[in-house]
Amino acid sequence: MDPATLNLTSEIIGHASFCFVRLDAGRVDRALVRALDAINGGLENMHLVDGNPSEEARRRGRYQLLRAQDSLSSQWDIADPGMTGANALIRLEASDAEPLCAYADALRAIIEARGGAVAVLRGIAKPRSYTSYAMTQFAYAHAQAPANGSRHEFGVVTPQRKTHAWWSMDWMRRESFFLPRYDARGSMVAKGHALASAAGVPCINRRLVHHPEGYGRDDGYDFIGYFEFSAADAPVFRGVMTALRDREQNPEWEYVREGPEWWGRRVETAEELWNG
Repeated sequence: MDPATLNLTSEIIGHASFCFVRLDAGRVDRALVRALDAINGGLENMHLVDGNPSEEARRRGRYQLLRAQDSLSSQWDIADPGMTGANALIRLEASDAEPLCAYADALRAIIEARGGAVAVLRGIAKPRSYTSYAMTQFAYAHAQAPANGSRHEFGVVTPQRKTHAWWSMDWMRRESFFLPRYDARGSMVAKGHALASAAGVPCINRRLVHHPEGYGRDDGYDFIGYFEFSAADAPVFRGVMTALRDREQNPEWEYVREGPEWWGRRVETAEELWNG
């Protein structure tokens, strides 16, 4: 579905790619590491950076390397072998799609030559659609800023698809799911998305990207969530996801179908992707 027909913005403010890599550690050698270092060389390494990127870094492109944490990851509604079979992830972002596409092509050539595979999820960043000034103050004014990999050790990817029933709703009804619900006496009967996830605002850095071709598709995901946080705040993240999945407290989740929840440990160098 086209964003304009859903009363959602169509403005694009950035691009992102999630390159899930499946490669046996026994096929990793110095030549592979050098090849990965070469394609990483022109981009900013987000592992070393605090705060938001400069315009120059966004133009050139940025990357973050993550080593899979299989024991922490989980499978949900939508099977995605490209994600669940990956032992590494290279997350990319840029103001334009071109450097990300070129990177993915080069990465695929390097990995496939060694018998591995690369599954790429792409998304576009947009201005916030479900928000007001008051909600912006609540959810974003005190939000956790991006931090380097030594401070925020974990990165988690949570792709989602909303049901056709969700996209068939009037936009005002869809937006109402983000707020608490009250009975006739004024007592809260459901937290809604905003309060269910409130505990994560000050300690979890979060990003959301949208499917480049619109919503309500039967293939792919409508949204890809990405979160970074410290090891100490991992229980907070788990608590937030548990609260969001509680359909009594967050009725929105009746209309959510989730892909895998993929956990990775952020690393600085290509060599660390398979060692550690």
